[in-house]
Amino acid sequence: MEIRKKRIGEFLNEVASDSPTPGGGAVAALSAAMAAGLVRMVADLTVDKKGYEKVTKKATGIGSAAKKLEKELLTLGDLDIAAYNSVVAAFKTKDKQKITKALHGAAEIPGKVAQKSLEVSRLAQKITKIGNKNALSDAKTAIYLAKAARLSALENVKINKRALARL
Repeated sequence: MEIRKKRIGEFLNEVASDSPTPGGGAVAALSAAMAAGLVRMVADLTVDKKGYEKVTKKATGIGSAAKKLEKELLTLGDLDIAAYNSVVAAFKTKDKQKITKALHGAAEIPGKVAQKSLEVSRLAQKITKIGNKNALSDAKTAIYLAKAARLSALENVKINKRALARL
């Protein structure tokens, strides 16, 4: 089942289980998606509000971009789970070519999560400057979540590249 269709408690139980998926890569993607959701919220709390009329167009654009990133990140979370499962399956075959291909995929997905997380962080920084000041803590939380997601995703890239180097 897709991450976006799961209940939070269900997803957390899966993360906490003894199964390797969903793991850090999917959690990083979900964290960045939540950061994007916070950016959207602050943008929505800014659009057409008294005192923010001059930034409505910018806030609308930021909110739209955040919504797009949120969807992409949720998809990347699902792809990360699939990529890890492909690595496990490839190792069972003991075919070096299949393992190499699977590890490349497992490094590529979190690389995309890292890039999208950076984009979310940039949007969050923009909304902190123009957004509704009553929601500033939410915008800053988005910055911190996006940064944590990016760093976490990069750790997954590193571990998969190390595995490739050992082949």
